Amino acid sequence: MISIIMPVYNAGVLLHTAVESVLRQSFADFELLLVDDGSTDGSAALAHELAKKDGRIRVLEQPNAGICAARNLGLQHCRGQWFTFCDDDDTMLPYALETLLVLAKSTGADVVRGGYRLLRANAAGTAVELPHPPGQAIIIHKPAGQGYLQFLQQSGPQFVWNAMYCTNRLGHLRFDETCRKGLEDFAFNAAVFQQADSAAYTPQIVYEHLERQGSTSACGNPAAVQVRLQYLPRWVQAEYTAARAWCPPQQLPKVWSARQAEFVTFVMHQLRDGRLPPKAKAAAWRSLQQALAACPHSRLDFWYALRHNKKQGAALFLFRTHLQGLYACLPNREEKLLQ
Repeated sequence: MISIIMPVYNAGVLLHTAVESVLRQSFADFELLLVDDGSTDGSAALAHELAKKDGRIRVLEQPNAGICAARNLGLQHCRGQWFTFCDDDDTMLPYALETLLVLAKSTGADVVRGGYRLLRANAAGTAVELPHPPGQAIIIHKPAGQGYLQFLQQSGPQFVWNAMYCTNRLGHLRFDETCRKGLEDFAFNAAVFQQADSAAYTPQIVYEHLERQGSTSACGNPAAVQVRLQYLPRWVQAEYTAARAWCPPQQLPKVWSARQAEFVTFVMHQLRDGRLPPKAKAAAWRSLQQALAACPHSRLDFWYALRHNKKQGAALFLFRTHLQGLYACLPNREEKLLQ
């Protein structure tokens, strides 16, 4: 019924924990595809050892090519009616598959999403939970107009590991293998929404995601940040295409205005954490402005953003007044929690 794709790269003992969380699922009709991405620490051998103990596990191997390529290899081989993802250092909660499958069957949605916990390792190696609002349950069908925006706001950042996708409708999609150091989940889900006709979200927590020190999602060094920002125009274009697919022309400007606030906040967050030199920062803002200018309906609505998200409202105000550098002076809740 369900294919679970788990890219594996130098996961060590954490791989065993992640696999066990899948094998403990209350819904047992699944296959687990362990895709080794050229590990050098014995993770591949551990994957084969785990496969010998449970016939639902299959191991695929490739030379190191990155998480997008590993997920794509899994997508080529998955046999389930639905597919989902699990990282090799994360935990799928015991009722995750059952919760998402029940939601999918009860709503007929092409893609379903659940709530999640986000854990980040501090300098001492201790996992600290970063709280975030869980949102409210929501179901949308095309055309949804502002309902599409509400779905994105309620279901939170569009990661892939707390979602499940209909293979018949979406199994042909692939991750962009040129996307490195983050954004691959967001770009993939933008492609998903270009194709899907319905989506559903439940705030019930189905997944725990751990950001280790130096992991792709947590990496804030200048080189990683620049790689993410270089991909920004393609992400913006994919998001705009998805918004057009869901929104009638008269509602698209309002929805797109809110999505642009998301991009502005993302760039400010990356520049704050990446500590880039002034020239690189200026180039990032030019890249964003050019990406937004390439999409019609580029009006930025500060008041709308402020009503729905104070952080985005503040970021948009600083952007419009050319005071982007002051974003680094705003309170950083995550940094305080990790101290």
